Amino acid sequence: MNEQGVPSDERDQLIAEYVLGVLSAEDRAQVEAMAAQDPSAQAAIAAWQSHFACWLDELPEASPPAHVWQAIEAQLFPVGSQQPRERAAWWGGLGFWRWTSAALAAGLLASVITLLQPPPPAPPAMLARLEQSDGITLFAATVQAGGASVLFVPTQTATWQNRSAQAWLIGGDGTAHSLGLLPDNAATALAVPSDLADALTDGAVLAVSLEPPNGSPTGLPTGPVIAQGKITSL
Repeated sequence: MNEQGVPSDERDQLIAEYVLGVLSAEDRAQVEAMAAQDPSAQAAIAAWQSHFACWLDELPEASPPAHVWQAIEAQLFPVGSQQPRERAAWWGGLGFWRWTSAALAAGLLASVITLLQPPPPAPPAMLARLEQSDGITLFAATVQAGGASVLFVPTQTATWQNRSAQAWLIGGDGTAHSLGLLPDNAATALAVPSDLADALTDGAVLAVSLEPPNGSPTGLPTGPVIAQGKITSL
């Protein structure tokens, strides 16, 4: 895969499909080769893994209906089979092994049904690439848990020289709202205030500015904006 020839949206979608495990062996090998050479691809993979991990807790439990048990018994023990004349020990009796075999079969079937149960409809994945003025991506950001938080993954090594990097959300009103401070060279998830959750939509902007060590003293960006990017849905 020539990364330079792949549009950014297709590249992000390909990485998302890689994390979901739906790519062919050839495409998986190509993504892994790209990640081995590109730190931003590694960061994108980590962001998608974190994003999809929270969905596992939302998968519902499923149990087979009663007629499935009856069908298993009918297949394993057809009507008309002879019963032993002498009552053997409980662990050696045919009834015990019938029950055990049927229970194992039902358990396996329940596991298969649970695995095959389609997941509930999920909201579209939303992400953004925060780029510097020269077009280099500085952060990969992923909206998580239905807008409850945003995961920022740095794609470049940077030091702020006694300043802090502060993340901002700029919605349709054009006003910058602080999401919090970003640690140096470490992925972090910043909680989104409930009154800002609706602003996390396609076209909203995520930005990072350099501020004093404790953050902006005014509640608005006071230092230079070092990276920004629009949120898009896949």
